[in-house]
Amino acid sequence: MRQVLVLMAQDDLTQLIATIRLLEDTRDLWQTALDFYHNHGIVQVSYQVYGEEHAYIDWPDLPDEAFPHNRKSDLIKDSFALIDPIPDLARQQSRPFWWSQIETLKPISDETRQRLDAFRARSVGDGLAMQVFGPNLRNAYVGLGYGEPRPELSDLSVALLQMASQAMHLRYCELTDTAILADVTLSPRELEVLKWIALGKSNTVISELIGLSRHTVDTLVRRLFSKLEVTDRTTAAIKAIGAGFLHKGEFPD
Repeated sequence: MRQVLVLMAQDDLTQLIATIRLLEDTRDLWQTALDFYHNHGIVQVSYQVYGEEHAYIDWPDLPDEAFPHNRKSDLIKDSFALIDPIPDLARQQSRPFWWSQIETLKPISDETRQRLDAFRARSVGDGLAMQVFGPNLRNAYVGLGYGEPRPELSDLSVALLQMASQAMHLRYCELTDTAILADVTLSPRELEVLKWIALGKSNTVISELIGLSRHTVDTLVRRLFSKLEVTDRTTAAIKAIGAGFLHKGEFPD
C-alpha cells in the first residue's frame, strides 16, 4: 500500500512540474497552485516572497475586516507581515510545521503573541507553514490552511506539499526575476550607494565616503528601495547582485 501511495505522489508531483514549466504568466501559475492545493484538501493558501511588500492569498472564508480590500485569489499590496506573523517565524525553520506548533518551536515575544492571537481569531482551523528557497536567497513563505478538523498527514504527504511548493516558487522566480528589474535604470550615484550598501556601510558612513549629505544619501537609499522593490538593505544587495548591477570584482576579498 505504501508503495502505491509513493507512486501516486510521484505522479502527482511530476504532472504538476510538467504543467508549470509551460506557464508564462504568474496569474496562471497562481491558479495552477490553487488547483493543486485544493485537490489536496487545502482551503486557505498564502504565498509571500520575503522582502517584497505583497502576498498572494486565497482565504475565501476570512471575514471582510481581516482584509478590507481582499478578493478571493487576489494580490494584497499591503505588508502581509502586519496581518500574519507566521512568515517571519517560518523563516527561522527549515522544515514545515503546523501553525498550532509555533509556541513549541521557539520562544516568542509578547508582541508576536498578540499578532498571532489576532491572526488565529481571523483564521479557521490549523495549517502548515513552510519556507521555500529561491535563487540569490529569494526565499518565500507558503501557508496552507486546512480548516477544521486538522487532517493527520503522513510524512510523505507533507513532503509532497513541500516539494510542490518549492517547484512552484522556483517557477515564480523564473517568471519574475527578469521582469522585476528589466526596466530598472540606476544612476551612477545610485550604483555607488548600492555598492556601499552591499559592503555593509551605514548611510552615515556612505555620506562620508562619497561626499554627500546624510539627507541626500537617505533619499538615494529610499529611491533604490523603491526601484528594486525591496524593504531592507540585505535584500537590496542580494537582488542587485542577482540582477547584475553589482559584480564580484567590485568587492574586496
